[in-house]
Amino acid sequence: MITFKRSPSQFVAFEDDPEAKAKAEAEAKAKAEAAAAAATKKDETFTQEQLNTIVAEERRKMQDKQRVLVSELETLKKSTSLSVKEKESLQKRIEDLQTQHMTAEEKARRAEETAEKKRAEEIGVLTEERNSWQIKHAELVINTAIVGAASDNKAIQHEQITALIGPKTKLVEKLDEDGKPTGDYEPRVAFPDKDKDNKPLILDLTVLEAVKRMKELEQYGNLFEGGKIGGLGGTGSQTTGGKFDITE
Repeated sequence: MITFKRSPSQFVAFEDDPEAKAKAEAEAKAKAEAAAAAATKKDETFTQEQLNTIVAEERRKMQDKQRVLVSELETLKKSTSLSVKEKESLQKRIEDLQTQHMTAEEKARRAEETAEKKRAEEIGVLTEERNSWQIKHAELVINTAIVGAASDNKAIQHEQITALIGPKTKLVEKLDEDGKPTGDYEPRVAFPDKDKDNKPLILDLTVLEAVKRMKELEQYGNLFEGGKIGGLGGTGSQTTGGKFDITE
């Protein structure tokens, strides 16, 4: 219990001035209540669960603020006025904010995901380069075969032959006598032709066979020396062509 001592002169003054007396008593009461509240707060304790809740709430608030900041930085990074170096600096700042409050387990998982993403990107680049070289190699092999076949069949311009059957030609793996892959590849042409009944069909021919067949047909005869010169729908001066007999 808190008590206050007053001198006789104070009581006399209060007797003569009731308003001053009431003010003094109010001040004394306020001081007493403040002292009691301080004493109560000093003795206040929290359970572990309450502390965990408080810490979690503060952490959530901080993470919310960081998410807003990360979003703002991501928007800023898209600006075309920034240099590459400035964008890299912003990206590092974003990553630091995202990992600042992570646990050790979360950081390890994040590092693993980043490493996996980097490996996937590297594999993608290598795969793209490999595919590009495969395409270039196939084009070289196919074009070389067509030029050779065009020369053997006395084509006037091998570029015309290449333009006509090049898009229809692919590298195909050879098979042995038992029909098993050999690991060797050769150009094969999906050549459009007609059978003896004038029905359209697609023939699977070597490049040399395809070019030879072109020379036999009227529609391509004018592309070769000594070939049919009737052109499309024309009548050639030679009779080396005719309808293709699939049975032969």
